[in-house]
Amino acid sequence: MPTEPKKRSRTTPPDWRMDPIPSRRAYRDGDGNIRVPMWLTKNGRHTADTEMVLLPSEADLLVDNLTRAMRDDARSTLRGLFPESATALAPGVLYVPKGTP
Repeated sequence: MPTEPKKRSRTTPPDWRMDPIPSRRAYRDGDGNIRVPMWLTKNGRHTADTEMVLLPSEADLLVDNLTRAMRDDARSTLRGLFPESATALAPGVLYVPKGTP
């Protein structure tokens, strides 16, 4: 006799994320592809270390898009978060003095 499906307490799908591993640089493999080391997490828990593999043309397009996004939005976003205290030192590097709320 079939049973009713179990009711799931979770109503949203699992939260998967891929983030670059800051301590490891992207590199070119023997086939000429660009490999970017990544952390894979599910619901905030580390699941695996993996790599994003890109053709050189895909890597070039990604660099262009990231550069454009940083140029267009980064400073205004930082100013909104830290109007007077933060200083952008480089892409992805923000200096916030101690005592800043």
